Amino acid sequence: MNENDEIEIDLSRVFEIIKKHFKLFALIILATSAVAALVTLFLIPKKYTAETKLIIVQKSNPDSQQISYNDLQTSQKLVNTYSEILKSEAISDEVIQNLKLDDLDTEGYQKIVKISSVKDTEVITVAVTSKDSKEAATIANEVVRVFQDKIYSIMNIENVTVLNSAKVPEKKSSPSTMRNTLVGFLLGCVIDGCIVVYLLLNDRNIRTEEEMKQIFDYPIIGLIPDMNAGGTE
Repeated sequence: MNENDEIEIDLSRVFEIIKKHFKLFALIILATSAVAALVTLFLIPKKYTAETKLIIVQKSNPDSQQISYNDLQTSQKLVNTYSEILKSEAISDEVIQNLKLDDLDTEGYQKIVKISSVKDTEVITVAVTSKDSKEAATIANEVVRVFQDKIYSIMNIENVTVLNSAKVPEKKSSPSTMRNTLVGFLLGCVIDGCIVVYLLLNDRNIRTEEEMKQIFDYPIIGLIPDMNAGGTE
């Protein structure tokens, strides 16, 4: 085949193949979707995420009961700094020690503890993901408690307020059965598509005189009609 040769795909033949093997294609999609759903439900470990939120405001005048606009602006700029402290070994080592998490190290701590901030606010969210829902809530609350104890010695800040403590999650956060089932469905569609392409490329049947002209490059001098085309016996 030359570099300039093109492969033309007749859509009518594609639909013909799909119609002919429709049950097989549907079975493949059903099978891949079902396998993905079953694997998600029974083989992939469930994980739970517990969240706690806190707000930190650094006052320029500790003796004042009022919080100025400049205080809020300064606190917002320091949110990233607080987030890094929450992820640091200064916090993780004490959390691990206090809760006696012998199977968890600093690297493991950073994988299960996610720190995020609400844009343009002083609010920080601590989310902990674990296979044990109670452990997830316990670790999240301990992270905040240790942070409250240490932040004053680190940055001389006392005004750390917990907006809501972490509660034991009742629903899993991952894996998503619906998403994985959709992935299985799409995988089935891809397999079906590969089968269609294979059948097209290996189809040697000649259906029209135009196809015959393209293959043999000879003029057609006559056609034999299909005697049964009229439906008569």
